[in-house]
Amino acid sequence: MRLRRILFVFSIVLYTNLLTGCGSGSSVEGLYTAVTADGVDIKIRRYRPDPTHNYNNTQPIVLFPGILLNINEFLSHTPKGQKFNYRKMDLPNDLAEWAIGDEYIEDDPMVYYNLSHYLWTQGYDVWLANYRGIGRGDFESEKGNTRTNLDVWAALDTPAVINKVKQITGKKPVIGGHSTGGLVSYLYLQGVTMDPVPVRKGDYIPHLESSAALAVQRNAGVAGFLGIDPAGSPTLAYESLIDNGIIWTVLAQRWYFDLDYMVGEIIMPLLPPALTSSTVSLIFNTVSNLSDAFPAWLLPDTMDLFGAVNFWQTDQMNRYTSDYVGRMSLSSLYLRSLSQYADWGINGTFREHWMNGEENKGRINPPDAMDNDGYYRFNENMSRMTVPALSIFSDSSGLVDTDTMVEILYNGKTYHHNDDWIEIEGSGHVDITTNENAPTILFPTIGEWLDNL
Repeated sequence: MRLRRILFVFSIVLYTNLLTGCGSGSSVEGLYTAVTADGVDIKIRRYRPDPTHNYNNTQPIVLFPGILLNINEFLSHTPKGQKFNYRKMDLPNDLAEWAIGDEYIEDDPMVYYNLSHYLWTQGYDVWLANYRGIGRGDFESEKGNTRTNLDVWAALDTPAVINKVKQITGKKPVIGGHSTGGLVSYLYLQGVTMDPVPVRKGDYIPHLESSAALAVQRNAGVAGFLGIDPAGSPTLAYESLIDNGIIWTVLAQRWYFDLDYMVGEIIMPLLPPALTSSTVSLIFNTVSNLSDAFPAWLLPDTMDLFGAVNFWQTDQMNRYTSDYVGRMSLSSLYLRSLSQYADWGINGTFREHWMNGEENKGRINPPDAMDNDGYYRFNENMSRMTVPALSIFSDSSGLVDTDTMVEILYNGKTYHHNDDWIEIEGSGHVDITTNENAPTILFPTIGEWLDNL
């Protein structure tokens, strides 16, 4: 009898440690897996600074990364094997108040730019999710169908992750993310769905559908929306160079680029941080200068090529954070995800991918937007989003234009008294989560808004 009691207690302790320490019994720190309706494993990381701490059993925050990025963008730290190369990194003199005396930041200054760590220090339960085809190492999600586009991420991957977090925590999460991470989150709140059967078979991507009743249910199960430069319809330049049959033929291909592997395992291990950061700085400082010099008084905005690609303000970052983004955060790409943004910018519409639907799987050129053309329109259903929303925008309009997205999001959604947005001066779309202003402006803005919820 005594032996049975000992074994019973041991089993309970072991089971508890597996759940609280490694995520669903995984031996990998913080790893959880959500399975989509079409059977794809999506990898999630639950954050804590090290296994000596318990996870925060508090308000969950679920963050999704931007396109061409992975969850490492929210996890700034000195990369494995780079301690010597990062050894000269110093903290700013005007350290953010929340970071003063933090042992993890004192040990590794890169953690100062870690949004997940900030949220953890404020008492929140942070969850980060890689879409299908995205991620590195143990946190690499399954690839699934190579026809994957933004709609698949929104209709299949996002609900699976949110449902998993709610199942584990029993709490309503705040959902959102950076760029595309904001997009998939507000589409989730519109109640978008997709038939998983053809996606699993790989024959074609079906049309998006949405339900007002499902939107009500989803909004009731979410505490709020957090968008960091949330993506939508972009501003493009020199449209005639893009809007032609050759470009659309390329953009319609089922190409998948495994940049997580190529960059993480092959390219970046060969390059020192000084080289990568100086190269990035040279390119994007030049772009920024040419954008500033554009003669807006003489030429139309559609000719401002450098303004359209002015999305990384490297002068607001130090060499180590610039290197980190390229070394750790740059991620894989389904070409049809990128082509969807091109369609929105060229055709002035905001809709599902033009190849969605069995009748469109062989279509190359996206059609002009017309009433009752069978395509789901995102902006026409924005009012279904009722939860409180916060957005932090960059002030460079490359990829995301503040005025455009305020119109789509805040003039489109159902008003809530906790709705708010700000624009951070001197920031770009890529650097907004890791530049010098992130710990002092971006992080505290998010923290104050979350506290008000």
